[in-house]
Amino acid sequence: MKARIWTVVLHMSLLSAGVPVASSAQGACEINDSSPFQVNGAKQYVIAAANSRRPDEVPKHLQNAIRVLTDDPSKIKNDAGRQWMLLRTYAQWLQRENASLVMKRGDVGFTQNPTGSQNLLLALDSAATALESMLPQCRERVRPFRAQFFGEILNKSIAAMGAEQNDSAAYFANLSLQVAGADPRPWNVLSAVYQKQNKTDSAMIAMEKVIALSGADTLYAKVKQQSRYNLAVMKLTRAETEAAGAKKDEAITAARGLLEAYLKDTPGDANAAQALGRAVRLSGDTAAVTAIFADMLTAPDKFSADQLFEAASNAAATGHDADASKLFENGLTKNPFHRLALLNYANVLFTLKDAGRMGPVVTRLLEVDPNFDRGYRLMAGLWQLRARAESDAAKKKVANDSVLFYLDKQSKTNPRVDITLAQKSGNAFAVQGTVNNDGSATASWTMKLELLDAAGAVVGGKDVAIGPVEAGGNTTFSVKLDAPKAIAYRYAPLK
Repeated sequence: MKARIWTVVLHMSLLSAGVPVASSAQGACEINDSSPFQVNGAKQYVIAAANSRRPDEVPKHLQNAIRVLTDDPSKIKNDAGRQWMLLRTYAQWLQRENASLVMKRGDVGFTQNPTGSQNLLLALDSAATALESMLPQCRERVRPFRAQFFGEILNKSIAAMGAEQNDSAAYFANLSLQVAGADPRPWNVLSAVYQKQNKTDSAMIAMEKVIALSGADTLYAKVKQQSRYNLAVMKLTRAETEAAGAKKDEAITAARGLLEAYLKDTPGDANAAQALGRAVRLSGDTAAVTAIFADMLTAPDKFSADQLFEAASNAAATGHDADASKLFENGLTKNPFHRLALLNYANVLFTLKDAGRMGPVVTRLLEVDPNFDRGYRLMAGLWQLRARAESDAAKKKVANDSVLFYLDKQSKTNPRVDITLAQKSGNAFAVQGTVNNDGSATASWTMKLELLDAAGAVVGGKDVAIGPVEAGGNTTFSVKLDAPKAIAYRYAPLK
């Protein structure tokens, strides 16, 4: 099952070039920006910088504002006013054309450690945080200062990600966290970048950050849900392929919790229900598996073929063969030529000893994948069921002879084809696999591949050259064809 594609959602109103001017009151938020003289002096410098028509004078005014606010902070008996004016001053520095995010402290206006570096984004965030801590009622008044620079930087990150510039996307996302460390959206960008870079652990940590920081804020609901789903799928994949023992159980439990939370906020989501079925199957909770695919049994039209096939596999794995049979049957009405579904359905029908329904399924499997050796083993199994059910001695012998015939055919299948991928990707359909030469000499073949729609009509195709392959060796092939209506494939026998 594929994790759904994440998207970054950004709803942000950017401020105009002007800096917000402090007023004496804004609801319950009151900041004294007129005393003592250091705070008032800084305000006059900030106003002068904003109104100056000479660009060369602006830095001087801003340097003076920083100097009077930082020379000896202990003498300023109005720290809220001091932080407010620092916030406004840093914002004006950052709003200047071609402004640098990091400057020499002396150039900013600091008299202490003038040769050191000062990150203006961090300084702005520090002043905003300090003011919010002292005057929580001023949080809405402070927010635009962060939002202006945060939005600009995060948009650069999103643009870089869209251009496949992963390093730049990560740089700007991390930069935006300097002014909005509690915002989940930069972490959402980072999770996507890390996935592209195959940094699975980092991607999962970023998703956990998104979930934790989103909280109950409706603005972040979509990115939170996406992270819940993607993180759950990644944990399930890890549990199946890497983890063992306690680590495996922990990953499955975490995935199940994420998916249950997801479905609580987005009830009825078929993809999440499908993934939850996978999680509870891995956990061994057979009762929960039954409850999850109950809706798929009663209302199959609400679900895709792949979702029904996944539920069928979960049902079969937990011993619910009758339910699995129905789910496979419903899925095959939507995609009658799905190779794996045909293979798994045939196995379920063999377990149910249902030779009547098994015959057409195995026949179609061999039409789709004629060089798949295990298909012939299933055909042998079909004849075995027929032999066991036959009371007529002559007919029973024919059935037993057929068992031996198809077992022999299985052992002599050459070349042997193992399809490793067959899936839709946008308007294209991809097929990949391995071809094994079990013969005694080097050989080459041509695979006449056809792509099929839901009705079985051919909607695309290609002759794929295979080999030469040495005796006892193998080779791989990969085909991707533009075919918007294709949902399955088949190929003619390779001989």
